[in-house]
Amino acid sequence: MINSIGVTVRFGKRVLFEDVNIKFTNGNCYGLIGANGARKINFFKSFIR
Repeated sequence: MINSIGVTVRFGKRVLFEDVNIKFTNGNCYGLIGANGARKINFFKSFIR
């Protein structure tokens, strides 16, 4: 299980999301859908830091 609490992502002065809580549990598959260039990888990198 991965549990993140209070995650905020900013690019410069632009806030993409703030104070987000998310939990990924075992046995489930997760995906992130978005247009090319929508910074999907940066979203996941914010949880790894």
